[in-house]
Amino acid sequence: MKTMNFKEVFELADTQTDTSNISDFAGQLWTQQIVKYGEALRRLDQGCAIYNELVGTGAVTLTVPKSTSHKDVDTAKSGGEAAVRDHTALDNLDGVDFTIAVTDFKQGDVTVTKAAEMSTMIDLVGQARYVVAEALAQDVDTALATAMQSTNVTNVLWGGDATGVDSLETGDVLTTDLIANAMQQIEANNFVPNLLFVNTKQIRELRKDSQFVNASEYGSDRVVMRGEIGEYLGLNVISTTNVPTYSATATDTNESSTLWAVAGNTCIMTGQNKMGANVGPALVWKEMPKIGYEYEMEKNLHHVYYDQTFKAGIVQPGAMSLIKVAQD
Repeated sequence: MKTMNFKEVFELADTQTDTSNISDFAGQLWTQQIVKYGEALRRLDQGCAIYNELVGTGAVTLTVPKSTSHKDVDTAKSGGEAAVRDHTALDNLDGVDFTIAVTDFKQGDVTVTKAAEMSTMIDLVGQARYVVAEALAQDVDTALATAMQSTNVTNVLWGGDATGVDSLETGDVLTTDLIANAMQQIEANNFVPNLLFVNTKQIRELRKDSQFVNASEYGSDRVVMRGEIGEYLGLNVISTTNVPTYSATATDTNESSTLWAVAGNTCIMTGQNKMGANVGPALVWKEMPKIGYEYEMEKNLHHVYYDQTFKAGIVQPGAMSLIKVAQD
């Protein structure tokens, strides 16, 4: 006869905890592995500049310097051979301030009771860590998606013959022509188009287009980025459900008070400078993401903590283009 250990006996007994959603686990044998929910794929950080200068300091404002225009250097030498050279002032610099506010300090706590943890084979503390890790990543991507729709971004295109989100119609979906036009907007500002973030609805349309190159056709020497499903004219196309999604009559962020006529998405194209650096959106860290753990003896509670502090924004709006299209 098999001898049952204490834990097996405890799992067969009725639970004495009143914790919501845990009492149903008692008296049953559960597999230890939890089938995870289909979380959104975090991708947007691949198109932004990342700054860590505030981490570990007492400062709360980081000024990101940027050049505002091309600067011609005066190379003429007037006054003859003995004359001094002409001077050119370096006056084409400006700065973008990222200031950390109290509301930028993100913090959370997922708790699991001792009774709940000991009354099931499921690793509830491990699941709590997973939940916190997903929240850390999702919050960054969501903040970036919002920042990338800044009203400072004036490179904007719409599907079909629309001139705003209020005139979009069903069928005004993403096309390769729209992608080429958005690339030209960025190139007109002397930046290099690099990434295009799209929703799965737009991926469906691109897959039907013979001009779109699937990622599986790149070959073994091609480095494929996270979420990358293909390319067009050298532009990497990234799929994520975190791109801005609007329902009909919702207010558009970039176009201020304008309402969407149909349900749609804003596809975001980002570019780099000639040196290969991301220069459009930016993410400034004050406190890097971390997961903490503590067991509270007095209350018999496992605590899994969420902590991170950051600010998302735009440095060079000209290195971005927004393509607004209908979902169907």
